[in-house]
Amino acid sequence: MLTCVALTFLGAASFGDLSALAVEVEAGARELTAQTEITPAFLEQISDFSGDSERLSIALRQAGVEQDLPCIFHGIAEDARERIVEFREADTASERTAAFTNLRVLLDDAILIAPMAASAAADEAAEHAVASR
Repeated sequence: MLTCVALTFLGAASFGDLSALAVEVEAGARELTAQTEITPAFLEQISDFSGDSERLSIALRQAGVEQDLPCIFHGIAEDARERIVEFREADTASERTAAFTNLRVLLDDAILIAPMAASAAADEAAEHAVASR
């Protein structure tokens, strides 16, 4: 939780950028679910997905989204990095299968939750627009 609070002070994004980033996280997750082979490019995709998820977490917090979404996406970013390690250490077919299963569970969560982040950002933008009148 302290890590999530510390992230409040990093980077800034507009509400439109935040929505686009949520779409990017969802698209990245969908693309990764189609992967079936462990390659350096695949591991790099997971790393990119982790970075996008972390940026989304930071942007949500900076936008004032007070739901659990910023910490959820921070957790998704951390879990994605753990999946990279899991893939690198998978020596057997069953370990690789388990790694893919664990990744797909994480990706399914991101696919379901990313639209909520975009919606929360839109709600926050609407609140700011009303408050500034």
